[in-house]
Amino acid sequence: MTLVRDFTQPDAAPDFAIEFLDSMDRLEDIRNSRADTLEHMALLPGSKVLDVGCGVGGVTFSIAELSGPSGLVAGVDMKPAFIDVAIRRASARPGMEFRVGNASSIPYANDFFDAAYSERVFLYLPSRRDAIQEMQRVVKPGGRVWLLDADVDSMAVYSTNYASTRKMLDAIATRVPNPNSARELPHLLRQAGLRDRTTEVFAISASHEILTRAFTATLAKAVADGELTRTEVDDWLGEQSALQSRGDFFCTWMMARCSGTV
Repeated sequence: MTLVRDFTQPDAAPDFAIEFLDSMDRLEDIRNSRADTLEHMALLPGSKVLDVGCGVGGVTFSIAELSGPSGLVAGVDMKPAFIDVAIRRASARPGMEFRVGNASSIPYANDFFDAAYSERVFLYLPSRRDAIQEMQRVVKPGGRVWLLDADVDSMAVYSTNYASTRKMLDAIATRVPNPNSARELPHLLRQAGLRDRTTEVFAISASHEILTRAFTATLAKAVADGELTRTEVDDWLGEQSALQSRGDFFCTWMMARCSGTV
């Protein structure tokens, strides 16, 4: 469990964190939801688009395919290790740039972008209002802000032991800063004064690999906090591995895609 525990500190274990982000980018449901979102965004060649919390650029490169070399897609992330990888992968590709920056203090001028995008980031932000205000600040009047986020508290995992699974999922949800993020996005956008708001809800399925990579560290923290025992966690993870081996593994959670005009 050491490697997974280190994922909670990307700067201390960047290789593991980057590998995890890449594994999320390979998920079919994630790829499909991004493609659908980009179609809704209706970006034109020459567009300027901001990707807040870009990670290693999983979706930034897809946006750049639409804006083209005459446009600009800028990825911002607070983790230098992620930005270093994104810059290297871009290889000075025209129309793309990456900067280290915070969602509550975006390093761009007012009214600079035509649109702003953020995916699975608001789950972790200490001040989501500040982040939305910053996205509004850097997007031109008439441009749109797009937010995609997960609702960890809606996660459903198949198990033959409902009581144990409920304990595990509760322990996971309570250790995510904003476990209800997806269901709260519409309220946050309305509160920020964005116009012509839209909300779409869908579910994504996750692999056994994603479940263990994403949440084993969280369960280890619950053990350290005395909320769960090591035996409970090991038994539950062991059952999930057995279900995976038999072809019975199932994990899903709700996502929301919300947008509004500045």
